[in-house]
Amino acid sequence: MSGSAAEVKALVEQLWRELGELYPEMQAARFNEISGPGSGFVVAWLEDKAVGCGAWRPFAPDEPKVVEIKRMFVEPKARGRGISRLILSELEVCARADRYSVVRLETGLRQPPAVGLYETSGYYRIEPYGRYRNDPLSVCFEKAL
Repeated sequence: MSGSAAEVKALVEQLWRELGELYPEMQAARFNEISGPGSGFVVAWLEDKAVGCGAWRPFAPDEPKVVEIKRMFVEPKARGRGISRLILSELEVCARADRYSVVRLETGLRQPPAVGLYETSGYYRIEPYGRYRNDPLSVCFEKAL
């Protein structure tokens, strides 16, 4: 594994640790939920160190113009520098390039900075979807591209 791949893997592991601390009742999700055709992954670098990430994937076969953003994360030491906003913007650029016209995402109520990021980036709240439908800790958003 290259140095870059090892750094990205460590970043994703840090994401899972933080989510596990915030949501101990959460079942571990699978990494393959952000891989496959039509999916992508971006990494933010600061001083040659991976400090943030985010992914996109097709939302559902019956909604081919909708993409879902997954696994947005910025390591704690790098927060407060606008990195999450840059990652979100890059994910939207990639989604547009892949001809998606709508972005959906889910975050947790125990993550007020994430909720604020989406609300100040043009996303509006929607009814929880899919596996989040009955999760009282989930809040879902959508934005037209």
